[in-house]
This record gives sequence, C-alpha cells and structure tokens, in this order.
Amino acid sequence: MVDVTSQMSVQTAAAATPSPRRYYVLGLLTIIYALNFLDRTIFNVLIEPIKKEFQLSDTMMGLLAGFGFALFYSLLGIPIARVADRLNRRNIVAVAFAFWSAMTALCGAATSLTSLALARIGVGIGESAGSPASQSIVADLFAKNERPRALGIYAIGTYLGVFLGYFVGGYVNQHYGWRMAFYVAGLPGILLALVLWLTISEPKRGAMQESFVPEPLGPTLRFLASQRSFIIVLIGFCLTTYTNYATAAWIPPFLARVHHLSSAEIGTYAGTFKGLAGMAGTLLGGFVVAQISRRDDRWKLWAPAVTSGLAGPVFALSMLTQNFAMMVAMLALTSFLVGFHLGPIFAIAQTVAKPSMRALASALIALTATCFGQGVGPLAVGMVNDALKGSYGAEAVRYSLLSAAVTTTLGALLFIWAARSIRADIERAAA
Repeated sequence: MVDVTSQMSVQTAAAATPSPRRYYVLGLLTIIYALNFLDRTIFNVLIEPIKKEFQLSDTMMGLLAGFGFALFYSLLGIPIARVADRLNRRNIVAVAFAFWSAMTALCGAATSLTSLALARIGVGIGESAGSPASQSIVADLFAKNERPRALGIYAIGTYLGVFLGYFVGGYVNQHYGWRMAFYVAGLPGILLALVLWLTISEPKRGAMQESFVPEPLGPTLRFLASQRSFIIVLIGFCLTTYTNYATAAWIPPFLARVHHLSSAEIGTYAGTFKGLAGMAGTLLGGFVVAQISRRDDRWKLWAPAVTSGLAGPVFALSMLTQNFAMMVAMLALTSFLVGFHLGPIFAIAQTVAKPSMRALASALIALTATCFGQGVGPLAVGMVNDALKGSYGAEAVRYSLLSAAVTTTLGALLFIWAARSIRADIERAAA
C-alpha cells in the first residue's frame, strides 16, 4: 500500500530523473487499454447474431452497444478518478481490469436480454476505473513536452483493441459462435491483471512537476471549469467521440447489410481499416504534435483540428460511394484522421490540470466524451435506422451514419477555438 500521508506532503525540488522502466509501465498500460477496447468493441461485430437470437430492434442494439454501458461508465468514473487522485492507482487499475474482463466473459453466458444488459453494465463499471488512473500514472512518468508522445502511444490501445475486437469477434463468431467470442475476449484479462499488480509500482505523484499539492474536490472542479481551453476541448471531444463510437458500432452492420460480407470478412476489413489505420493515426499524432508543439503550444490543438475537420468529408464519401474499394480506402483514411487527435487531447487534459487534479481531469474528458459519444452515437444511429428502414431497407444504415461526418467537423471548429487560450491555461496550471 502507498503511504498516502507522506505522499501528499512531498515537495520535490526538481523534476524526477526519467527511468527506462517507465516504458515497460507505458507498454503494459497500453496493452490493458487495448483490452479495454477489445472488450467493449467485440460487441459491435456481434450485433447481427445477437440481434437475431434475441429478436431485437436496431434501437435496442444501440442501447446495448452504447447507452447502458456508457451511463454507468460515466457515473462511476468521476468518483473513482477522485479516489485515484488520492490512493494507489496501480491497485485500482488491476482490480478494475480483472472485474471488467470477468464481466465480458459473462456476456457469453447471457440467457436473456436482461442478463446480457447487466453484464454489459458490469463491463462499463469496471472500465470506468481503468483509463483515468492509467493516464495519471503516465503523466507522472513523462514531462510536459513528452506527454503527447507518451499518451499518443497509450492511445494506440484504442485502435489496437478495436483491431483485435473485430478480428477475434469476427473469426470466433463465424467458427464457434458469438458466446465463445466473449469468453475468448474476457478470460485472458484476469491473468494479465495479476501481472500488472505484481510487476509495477506506484509512481510518485507530481514527479514531473516542481511540487504536488493536494486539492479538495470543490476547488479542483472550479479550477478546471476556469480553464477555458479545457471546457471547449471537452465539448469538442464529445463530438469527435460520437464519430468514433457511432462508426465503431454500426460499420460492421453496414458491411453486412449493404456490402453483404460474412462475419469473418467483416472482422478482416473492419479490423484493418478501423483498427490498423486508426492505430497509425494515433501513433503519428502523438509524435508529430510532441515535436511541433515545442515551438508553440497552440499546435497541441491546431493539429487535431485539421485532421478532425478533414475526417468529415472523407467519411461522408465512404458512406455515399457505391464502389467497394473506394469505400474501404475512405474508411481507412477516416480512421487515420480521427485517430490522430486522441493522444494530443488526452495530453491536454493532463497539461492544463495541476498534478493533484490529473486523474479527475482525465476522467472528466474521457467519461463525459464516452457518455455522449458511446451513449448517444450508437443509439442515435440505431433509432434513425429503424425510422428509415421502411423507405430505404438495408440501405438505411448508410444514411444514418452520415451524422458522424457532421460531429467530427464541429469538433474540429471547437479545437481551433480552444487553441486561443491554451497557452495561458498551461501557465496557470504550472503556477
């Protein structure tokens, strides 16, 4: 256990000396983050067989894929993040990881809509504790100008998990059924949680700052609310996250209904363009922004604004084209462009917050965006699918997904606005 009293009173005279071991910690946390997204994404490639077995509408599948998961994920994430700003973050991540992995496996044992929904809620509860504490650990291992790169590496877990979720879900479902896909996705995480607990230790809080001063909840929230860039980025990230989750949930049914692909083919194509292309964009975004923002901190938001804005028309083209090869190419480019902004946005949450506020800042960004993006995105598309089904049949999903092109464009405009105040907000956080 961590000695909380002595930890909270520590004042360091200079930045901590970086240790090569921090890259092991970063790598392990990235793998865990990838399994976080594998466990939430695998449901998406299984929408069609689950819908068929339980005789559900697209609206209900949207609720299961998004709102039910996201509601509990978001409600519990903030208080858990507050605990992570006080107690041992390593232990929090390990326990949460084991819990959400077990809940994923239980999805495969569901015998009714109710039991499946409860298992999905359990996955959301467990995953709410993982990322804020992990990002706070990373922020205490890497200095300000290194964080976009470090959190860019961490953020590739998003698309690595999506890649694995589509491939594992598609292949296992086609050959062994959708229930076995959940077992394969969930059970290994319980063992890896033990590896985390045994092999890493809690880093000193504020190690990359001159001081660490604990803050009560009220002043913490007031400070973050006063950081203009933080609030605008929060809203913009909600919109770009809508794009991410709406496409993650409904691209597999789009490929099945409009392009008539099998489950294994969906896993191959979606895993490649959504997973690998998104991973490349996320990794490049972290490295590029880490370099160009050394000259001007506003590039931390200008660069994500450019790529998020370009993603809108590119995605619209992928939905409207009748050419299969063009569709695949444009979806891959969309995933690359959307993925580019993840690391820099995660870094903003850490950089405009004081060290004692980082887990809470990360939680506010990630959980609010997830609540809107995953809660509203899949549900909204599902509802429009059902509304348009009478007129467009299987083609309805093509048009309902166009909303994702609009949201990423609006998010880009907000990132440009937030860049105007980013330098002053960084100075206030460092004061």
